[in-house]
Amino acid sequence: MLCRLIIVSLGLSVSALSQQIPFESPDLQDESGTYEFEWPIKDVAVIGAGVSGLLAYRALADRHHFNKIRVFERDSSPGGNWHYSDEEAHAVAIEDGLTDDWWKSDYTPAMPARLPSHEIYSVKHNTTMKDELESRRINHRQPKPLWKNLRANTPAPQQQVPGFSWPPGVEWASHHSKVQRYLRSFASWLGINNGDDVATISYNTRVELITKDFDKKGQQTGWKLLLREFVETKEGQYEESYWEEHFDAVVVASGRFNIPHIPAIPGLVEWQKRFPKQILHSRQYRFSESIQYKNVIVVGASASATGISLDINTSAKTSYLSIREHSNDPRAPVRRETHLNSVPSNTTIIGEIAKFHPIPKGGDISDGKIELLNGTILTGIDQLIFGTGFRYAFPFLPQYHNSTVSGNETVDSEEQPIITDGSHVRSLYLDTFYIDQPTLAFQGQNVGIQTFIYGKYAGEAIARVWSGKADLPNRRAQWRHFWNTVEERGGLRKGFQWLNNEANSRYLNYFVAWLNSAAIKTGDKLLELPPDVSEEMDLWMKARAAGVSVNPDGRNDLWQTSLNENRRWRRAVMDDW
Repeated sequence: MLCRLIIVSLGLSVSALSQQIPFESPDLQDESGTYEFEWPIKDVAVIGAGVSGLLAYRALADRHHFNKIRVFERDSSPGGNWHYSDEEAHAVAIEDGLTDDWWKSDYTPAMPARLPSHEIYSVKHNTTMKDELESRRINHRQPKPLWKNLRANTPAPQQQVPGFSWPPGVEWASHHSKVQRYLRSFASWLGINNGDDVATISYNTRVELITKDFDKKGQQTGWKLLLREFVETKEGQYEESYWEEHFDAVVVASGRFNIPHIPAIPGLVEWQKRFPKQILHSRQYRFSESIQYKNVIVVGASASATGISLDINTSAKTSYLSIREHSNDPRAPVRRETHLNSVPSNTTIIGEIAKFHPIPKGGDISDGKIELLNGTILTGIDQLIFGTGFRYAFPFLPQYHNSTVSGNETVDSEEQPIITDGSHVRSLYLDTFYIDQPTLAFQGQNVGIQTFIYGKYAGEAIARVWSGKADLPNRRAQWRHFWNTVEERGGLRKGFQWLNNEANSRYLNYFVAWLNSAAIKTGDKLLELPPDVSEEMDLWMKARAAGVSVNPDGRNDLWQTSLNENRRWRRAVMDDW
């Protein structure tokens, strides 16, 4: 049973948020002084070996303060979302997204009958058992949302770990395989690649549950992690192990591409039940050959939808891209037009889908009628791919949903969402430290950040605070900062985690000023300013806005030759690229 930990009272009015704090207690009477940790932090767990997890590990390891640092990665290799494989992630039932248990759609944390436990499953000649175990292995590692031809949609100078440069001459729009090799090289430099055989990192290991750990007096002394390893040890043999480990602090770097979201458009649930292989989320898409000569609708207007629309262009018989009229959120770090400029001109842009009409028994999906909001009816569609994003989810933490902050009514804390309701991550100081218990920290949850750069400074903040080289303000001041942030970002809702370039720079500069101020007092190493990639990003975004794309052979191309942009400037853009 999930332990009800990390509960905060959020029954507050959204108005005048800067004046609100969740509760009063003796240690919250003023904002002077600093936060004092309740136990020494010596043993630290890091969940995830993607970019953020690797950067958190580097910062922690460089401290030479911690007795034990353990990284847990559910996949077989480092790199997070950049670890591509042809294996497809499981489909998620759309109807599950309508329930309070939507966060279980990928997996439900399991508690074995005894701990530790170890089971060996031998397939022999049982094909059914082989398929079942393979399904469990794939679900355990969770294939990442990449397709075979995908290239990075941000330039290599931005996707570069400070202090660990790309090799000379790398393309700006690198193929995902190069980003994966780059991150594996970084993991090797840190000594935690999957061939390093060290106790520091545990691959094929999923965190099932995090609970508070208490001493005999009932005082919390840290965190207890329930861990599960599932691996094919040899042909036809799988091994599953459960065990627990104790840590003083935990970094959650499990990424923000958690639970796939497909909107429950009227009639779509019934279509998915009848034609599950013809209705995909973008994380299941792998090859353009899979839709050869098909009539395809891609739904969405952001990076995944427009990227897939471009990828299928030469394979699909007819390609449609369905976008919502009001999806151009001005708060988004990248504007909708920038994404849409990459879509080839022979892709037909259509409006929002209103409903999927019932298909008569015995009919095929291509017999179905798809009605748009403007009344247009489409038929003959063979495939639907939803690039409609993801929900935040941390299945190893307690989940409570469907609670909102409204009016001045105080809602029982038992009813409040913890950390996330799926649309955003809350109750964090600087989007990093969990205010109720700052021995729990999060990395890489913001959208629009320069992840490879931002992760260094967020990781340094975590490592220096936990090693006693920098201080957090007291809890009241942390809550005050959080609610000011809520007010600044327009409330606790979708987009709360979005940071535009200005906000990204402001946070990075704050990290440097704060940590260097502390370093001067303690004699610690001073941090350098974040690398300035604004010129490269400006060139990159202008090129994308002008319709400049990249061919698979690495040469530049103009998908939209009809744009009335200055030809000389365009040539300069391509030359610099």
